[in-house]
Amino acid sequence: MALHRSDLVASGLLVAAAFVGVVFWESLPAEMAIHFDASGTPDSYVSKPVGVVLAPAIGLASIAFTRVAVRADPSSDPVIENATIYFLGGVVSYVHLLVIAYNLDYRFSMTVALGPVFVAAGVLVVWAIYRDRIA
Repeated sequence: MALHRSDLVASGLLVAAAFVGVVFWESLPAEMAIHFDASGTPDSYVSKPVGVVLAPAIGLASIAFTRVAVRADPSSDPVIENATIYFLGGVVSYVHLLVIAYNLDYRFSMTVALGPVFVAAGVLVVWAIYRDRIA
């Protein structure tokens, strides 16, 4: 399977996000909050090693899965495929950095911080449908 520039950029973002966790390793708690309820209260915790690598690993697996899916059912427009890969790498990295920040005792509304993710997802879907129809 050939690597695309989008794969490399998205994977680089994910590796960099994991590296941030390594850089702040000593300051992170032994048990990291990784999931939050609707009010922004943590409701799921994992060990520090898992917390530092889980999201980036899921992001990398998502990129690989997306590429396999695209090979099975190619899009009419490879620009949509690459935009999706960029989105995956960017969003998972962003969410991972939010989790790292929260666990470093920076307090903010996780719900508000995730707002841009939902907006970006909506924009991606609308743009992809539009682009696919004009292609």
